[in-house]
Amino acid sequence: MRTIESKLKLITGLHIGASDDSMKIGGIDSPVLKREVFCNTGGEVGFGNEFKTKVTEPYIAGSSLKGKVRSLLEHYFRLIDPQGDGKVVDSSSEFGNSKKRDLIVKLFGESAGENKSANITRVVFRDCFITNDVRKAYVEHKIALSEEKAENVIDRKTGTTTNGGLRFIERVPSAVEFDFDLTIRTFEGDEVELFENTIKLGLKLLELDALGGSGSRGYGKVAFSDLEEKIDDLVKKVESKI
Repeated sequence: MRTIESKLKLITGLHIGASDDSMKIGGIDSPVLKREVFCNTGGEVGFGNEFKTKVTEPYIAGSSLKGKVRSLLEHYFRLIDPQGDGKVVDSSSEFGNSKKRDLIVKLFGESAGENKSANITRVVFRDCFITNDVRKAYVEHKIALSEEKAENVIDRKTGTTTNGGLRFIERVPSAVEFDFDLTIRTFEGDEVELFENTIKLGLKLLELDALGGSGSRGYGKVAFSDLEEKIDDLVKKVESKI
């Protein structure tokens, strides 16, 4: 097993949406994903007499990270046919470098079906929860864990907001930090360094792109601590092993 641990810091506000079954007049149109926990005065989560403070806090689903990193790597490796159907790369795909396709499938897995590989998915992305320090600061009323951002649709003729075009999006504010970790399952004969460097490359690509919704409007810029390698160096390491 190999693990990659880091802190995921929001450089700009993040929106990863959650369903909201209720309609509230004047409420948030698109809430973020949250969980409820109990914590102590130090921000640690648990149960028992020590953990008295209930907190409703945002988190980042591992599935969101996995899907985004996979997509970025598939595009970076030029495995997506611009004239194709846009489906995820799997063992039946034919576009692009076959070794890179096999690497993506081995790391991220594929859905079951005929003629599909039986490999175990190697990368396990965990849900990311806010750090204890951030939770402690929230409990002490020093910071907020959410913010409302107004979005509107502009009428191109009048230059004003269209009727019904104003909506409110909930975001996790910039500077909030999450604990990030993932595990890479390894077996005899695996190119362990290749797996690890490929995932690190995907994380560095994510820093240049955006996580969550509305990335083209400035949302979702993130940075990972303790991930010092440059993209060019990681590409060289990956290419040398393929």
